[in-house]
Amino acid sequence: MEIDRQLVIVELERLLASSSFRTRKLIKRFLCYAVQETLDGRGDQLNQYTIAVNALGKPEDFSPVYNPVVRIEAGRLRKLLEEYYAASPQGSTCIISMPRGSYQVEFVPHSDTQQSNSIITESFTSRVTEGPRLFAHFQMPDGAGHNDIAPVLYKLRGDLLLALSRFRNIRLVSSASLETRQTLTQDFLQQIRHIYRADYLLNCDIHPRAEADGGGITLRYTVAHTQTDEIIWTDQIILSTQPGQDEVDKMCRWLIANAVSLHSGTILRHWAEYQLAQHASLPASQQALIHYIIFLRDISYDSFKRALDACRQRLRAFPDDTKALVIMARLCGYDHTLQYNLIRNLEEEWTQAARMAMKLDPGNAEAHSVFAHNSYYREDYTLCIAELETARQANPYDTACEFLYGLGFCLVGDWDKGINVIQQIMDIPFNQPAWYHVPPFLFAFNRQDYAEALVHAERIQDFGYWGDMARTVTLYRMGRHDRALAALQQLLKNSPSLLKADTQPDQRKLSSHPSLAAVWVTIDELRTLMIAHAAKHA
Repeated sequence: MEIDRQLVIVELERLLASSSFRTRKLIKRFLCYAVQETLDGRGDQLNQYTIAVNALGKPEDFSPVYNPVVRIEAGRLRKLLEEYYAASPQGSTCIISMPRGSYQVEFVPHSDTQQSNSIITESFTSRVTEGPRLFAHFQMPDGAGHNDIAPVLYKLRGDLLLALSRFRNIRLVSSASLETRQTLTQDFLQQIRHIYRADYLLNCDIHPRAEADGGGITLRYTVAHTQTDEIIWTDQIILSTQPGQDEVDKMCRWLIANAVSLHSGTILRHWAEYQLAQHASLPASQQALIHYIIFLRDISYDSFKRALDACRQRLRAFPDDTKALVIMARLCGYDHTLQYNLIRNLEEEWTQAARMAMKLDPGNAEAHSVFAHNSYYREDYTLCIAELETARQANPYDTACEFLYGLGFCLVGDWDKGINVIQQIMDIPFNQPAWYHVPPFLFAFNRQDYAEALVHAERIQDFGYWGDMARTVTLYRMGRHDRALAALQQLLKNSPSLLKADTQPDQRKLSSHPSLAAVWVTIDELRTLMIAHAAKHA
């Protein structure tokens, strides 16, 4: 039966993001490839060999006679599809099935959801905080001979789409096949906007490299905003002609860090700023995420309060909004780290939000990550590490979660492992947030490597009191007392309540953490020096 191509693409997106499929890497590749080939009219050519090589990453000498992996995964896929639709999922645009005896999939309009081209409705997604919609477009190289690298390109595309599908802050709309070269004209961008309702286009342009230039392939990535036709990011990466899995994973992390990561992604930053600049009321389903992204880009008391108010308003209307719950748990952590003290019942709200997020969306890496740091706050260090490991397995491509993974080990005292993880992230070329330098600063300062500590201290800008504090203590230990006193004055001016002595010590207070002991000792010495300096000049 003929069915609108976009109905199928949206349904595929829903399947990949569902709890049934989210963590099943091979089956997701299998399903993506079968759907895309069927949509392109090549479904009758699907067989064990083409699926194994182009979808499952098997070598070209793969033999289905000796390796039944395709038959096994096909059986699992059919069962998962049957179970998924047996549960009558709301909002399905069609039913995707794979009849026994064939690897070609079939598409049948869902009897309960006959919809027009405007298939993404507010009623369907209003219970979950929404992010921007992303259309991923992959282009074959021009000229003869490109079929020689087609299997590699299928793998690159499949792995990247699977990686992107793990992220809850974007809504992925993938292209159905590798297309011939397409110029990023205004007409093309408008087509992506109106047909797929995508906010952004991620375009991958593939160029084989000459042997004289070292061979391999160049992947040129471009992100364009479909509403304004603006190119907001472009960069390239070089891979070998037959890249191994480690090389492909490295490419995915690099792209995600620059394009879609919560902490550093160009798409989320541009989307939040663009939405706010429209001077129109923001959709209720977007407010919490937009204000949280703005806070991450402009960390201040006022931006934190706006994000907190938006999140609380969302949760009052929809207490089961998993994204808003994750944001709430994150804000609790920032309230503790930045000492804003705006969340009165911090432990109660933090714990409730973290536990509910993980309960509602157990496959969400962010949910496990926020629960891990809440567990640390509650002094359950074993559970903290276990949840960090689970988060990493759920989404190994997210540099934001990976940083929190490293930070977690630092918090429980395994600094060597934690700093090694963070350093690997910082080796990736992307716009790293200021707070990424806080753990390396503390590590260097506590080792009395003050030159290295100052390098990181100078990079900690616009992160509450942390930058002023780091520069103050490091300059003092380096013997630059005049600059240290000036930095201390700035610290006291910007954060007057930070250095007040605790009348009721609490081991969970930031000032009680062992890694900060040397910092507080140094500040006490500086305050004594400041008093003596003031008396001398009185």
